[in-house]
Amino acid sequence: MGYVFGVASAFCFASSSIFFKIGQRLRPDDDGHLVANFVNATMFGVFVVFVTWPPWNRAGFIALVIGGIFGTVLGRFSMLRGIRLVGPTRANTFQTATPVTAAIGGWIALGETVSLFEALGGALSIYGLVRIVRARNSGTVDEPVPVKFYVIASGAPIFFGVAFVMRKWGLERFPGAVTGAFIGSTAGFFVLSLWEATQCRLMPIVRRTISHPPWPFFMAGIATGAALLSQFRALGLVDAWIVGILGGTTAIFTPILSILFLKNEEPVTLQLIANIGIVFTGVAIIAIV
Repeated sequence: MGYVFGVASAFCFASSSIFFKIGQRLRPDDDGHLVANFVNATMFGVFVVFVTWPPWNRAGFIALVIGGIFGTVLGRFSMLRGIRLVGPTRANTFQTATPVTAAIGGWIALGETVSLFEALGGALSIYGLVRIVRARNSGTVDEPVPVKFYVIASGAPIFFGVAFVMRKWGLERFPGAVTGAFIGSTAGFFVLSLWEATQCRLMPIVRRTISHPPWPFFMAGIATGAALLSQFRALGLVDAWIVGILGGTTAIFTPILSILFLKNEEPVTLQLIANIGIVFTGVAIIAIV
């Protein structure tokens, strides 16, 4: 079941990317980060009322808080900026490098091992990502994008990989998918709200959200909430690096959803599909060995 939850999480994250892109098209000056985090914290705040909390463990609680900040704030920020700057298909393709970060972190913090074939699979995934960047900037697809935009997008797999490890470590000491998701999403929403307040953007976002509800961002929040819950369920059943691998299937779902819902905005070329295939082949090698 851990594999099922991992793939379900990837599909929900891919769906949220599409909703985020639709919302960003309607609100060019808003990535939807705060709204989606609010939806997540509210969802899990309701769910957590109906579950039994595990025995208190301070170390596990702190690890889940840190995992929430790395994943919900830093990772999602890089992902959302990547969606806006390079498109949802390419932004989510970068996230297939998450297993590399998760494998390294899992080896250091969780005692998970990485074989030679797993390392080769990770290298193949990175090679596919490099091909995507080079193709985007060589004029083989429309509107070349500065490399710095890809640097921003590449932050997502690093932050998400660290988040996987911290969440796994925290769940081993403070188990519970719903409680873990609630702790992480609430911590992320608190930190993000403080950041927006220091930038004098919090109240304008609140007022604008109330007066003109951004429904695509609300839907994105629901989708990411479902993704997070599935991810925590997967982390409770399989190793962190495996969850990262399964998360790489987001790169398969996103182009399909892009073709269906973003026909005029997200170009999906045969070359891009081939490069995604290279990336996913590397992920598959890691999963099979």
